[in-house]
Amino acid sequence: MPTQPAIIDRSRTMNEREWWDLWNTSHRTKENNDAVSSELFSRAANAVNAITTASPARVLEIACGTGTLSRMLKYSSYVGLDISPAAIQVAKEKSAAYRPAEGAKHPYYESADFHEWSLPEEPFDVTICIDAISSIRDQAAAMRKMANSLRIGGHLVMTTINRFVYDRIRRSTAVRLESGPVSKWLYRSELNDLVEQAGLEIEISTTIMPRGELGILRIINSCKLNESLGPRFAFALRALKERAGLGQYSLIVARKDHE
Repeated sequence: MPTQPAIIDRSRTMNEREWWDLWNTSHRTKENNDAVSSELFSRAANAVNAITTASPARVLEIACGTGTLSRMLKYSSYVGLDISPAAIQVAKEKSAAYRPAEGAKHPYYESADFHEWSLPEEPFDVTICIDAISSIRDQAAAMRKMANSLRIGGHLVMTTINRFVYDRIRRSTAVRLESGPVSKWLYRSELNDLVEQAGLEIEISTTIMPRGELGILRIINSCKLNESLGPRFAFALRALKERAGLGQYSLIVARKDHE
């Protein structure tokens, strides 16, 4: 009986830069590629803007991709780094038509490996790393460098996949793309430890965006349970699930109090 030929996933044989070039040109060319990434960027922007709204801020984003988050932020200056030259090219093209807020400098994007990038003499007020720490080769060294990038009183804002939830999300098998150059998936406790070992004080450690349809999450996230008592109940239950660690992403906000 004839069978369908196996789909060869070319991402398996790519090096780090090639994989991220493929990912960004496949999934990050639009501002709103999908509901999940749009909500992630929105939640991350809210966390950053809660810090930067009070006063002008110099912002550094590590693994900025095509710059989607940068166009949602309030800042006086912005530097975005990404290992993918293709992503940076898209970011620069999009920024050509972007008009930052009055008094803010035009965003600057650079293709660079953060491990090798030289920190500027003037520190940043906020450093951001959204959904990328799992792919960084030396996570402890990178976290220390993020801390070193900040001024005293500056903040680190970062997110990463919450593996407990991620493994319980039902996915289509029609399109195959391997998860890329993952160094290590970090549980929230491990991420907290890395942040604290880098000398930063954690202000917020929570999860965001409850999801999942498999195992116990099939019951917890059922429409009947979440919508049965109206939108106010659903909103309160969503907040409770985030605090309980049932969000798809972990979110950390940490402050640098000393050198």
